[in-house]
Amino acid sequence: MLREKRRDSVEEKRRPRILVTEPIDPAGIAGFEEYADVTLGFDADRERLLKLVADHDALVVRTKYQIDREFIDHGPRLKVIAMNGIGLNHIDVDYAKEKGIAVLNVPDASNDSVAELTIGLMLGLARRITPAFASVRNGEWIKGPFVGTELKDKTLGIIALGKIGSRVAHIAQAIGMKVIAFDPFVTPEAAARMNVTLVSLDGLIEQADVISIHAPLTKDTYHLLGAEQLAKMKKGSFIVNAGRGGIVDEDAVYEALTSGHLGGFACDVMETEPPGKNRLFDLPNVLVTPHIGGSTQEAQRRIGLRLAAQIKEIIA
Repeated sequence: MLREKRRDSVEEKRRPRILVTEPIDPAGIAGFEEYADVTLGFDADRERLLKLVADHDALVVRTKYQIDREFIDHGPRLKVIAMNGIGLNHIDVDYAKEKGIAVLNVPDASNDSVAELTIGLMLGLARRITPAFASVRNGEWIKGPFVGTELKDKTLGIIALGKIGSRVAHIAQAIGMKVIAFDPFVTPEAAARMNVTLVSLDGLIEQADVISIHAPLTKDTYHLLGAEQLAKMKKGSFIVNAGRGGIVDEDAVYEALTSGHLGGFACDVMETEPPGKNRLFDLPNVLVTPHIGGSTQEAQRRIGLRLAAQIKEIIA
């Protein structure tokens, strides 16, 4: 859908203009319209968006397009680029700042949503929910191949004990899991208040029955879990990545799964998105969702409303 929504105005002052490249919650759009003219470029391709952005003051994006130097240079009026979510890996933040453009995201609005999906992915692996349902869809009604494992009394190792990681810890403890964590930015005292024990990365890898990743992708976290680290994990253990693609070496994961050493792998993020055909998808002990961690009605409404308020402070 490509359309413009403008208010007639007798004022000589030009109203700010906001270009939204992908669908966001209607509450956000309504918030923008209170102080700006809004262009919805949902069906526009990149080339069309490059033309549209030229006379807009704000750009609201999700993850479909790379907001690189070319895109930024096509927006000489831009004062703000806003991400409808958390991740900024697809935006050239440094170049935007060089051009005097503010870059916004909404890092806390989807914490609960991501944490709940993480637990869902763990349960999906532990109880073999996806292959069991696939069997039923094929007309079968058999139990033998789908014997799972309980999460109660298992050790969960969380990489990055931030707001999402700590929420995952809280839910996991309610299930009855013991929680350990690796996070160089969290003090032992802070972790202890969450009933979490801080350990080294190697210690976490060796002790955890399930590893849950919630770290950002940086040069230090790229392929943080590779072949060497996977070999140290308990046989039959699981990895869940709801952080960022690229933190786990997907080729190493494939080898560990097919050898039988790794029990299962679930993720909401891939190193390349969209991933296209990936041999991991052919394995029965793999569960992948298309980066939907923040895709709940509640989170999307919060994100839209917060972006509307933040952008207003800059352009209105």
